[in-house]
Amino acid sequence: MSDIWSIREARLLEEERSVVNDLRESGAGIKSVWDLVNSRSGYPHLVPILMKHLQLPYSDRTKSGIARALAVRAAREYWDFLVQLYLDAKQGRGPVFPDEETEFELGFKDALACALSGAATEINLPQLIELAKNPANGESRLLLIGCLRRSKAAIAKEAVEQLRHDPQLAKEINSWRKK
Repeated sequence: MSDIWSIREARLLEEERSVVNDLRESGAGIKSVWDLVNSRSGYPHLVPILMKHLQLPYSDRTKSGIARALAVRAAREYWDFLVQLYLDAKQGRGPVFPDEETEFELGFKDALACALSGAATEINLPQLIELAKNPANGESRLLLIGCLRRSKAAIAKEAVEQLRHDPQLAKEINSWRKK
C-alpha cells in the first residue's frame, strides 16, 4: 500500500472514531461503522446514533458507511429525512476530504439508495417508485429497484414492468427473468 493510501485510511479511521465510540457505548462490537453493513444481527437501538452522525460533516466515505448501515427497517421512521438527503446528494467524482486533490467516485447517493431500499415499507413504495423512475438520480436507482423486486405489492410489480424499458435499469431488471 502506498503512503498516500495508508495516510488516507488512517485519516478515515480517525474521522470515524466519534461515531464508532458512540456505537460501542451502546453495545456495538465494531471497529468501523462499515462493520454494521451486511450485519446479520439487528441493531434498532443504534439507528438514532447513526442518524445523529449522518448529519455531521464527515467525508463522503464515512457518510456512505453510516448510510449503508441504515439499510434496515428500523430506519423507516427517518424516511423523509433520508429521501431529502438522497435528493440532495452529489453524484460523480470528488475528493474524499475537502483538502485533497485526488478525486474518487462519490458513494453517498448510492449508500442512501441502499438505506431507502432497506427502510422502505408498503406505505413508502409510491415515493420509492418515483425516485427509481427519475433519471436525474442516476445509476443509484439500481439500488432502489431491489426493494421493488422483493415486494409483493401490485404497484411494485407494475413499476418494475415500466422500469424494464429504462436504459439504465433494463439490463438489471431483465436479468431477473433468468434467475
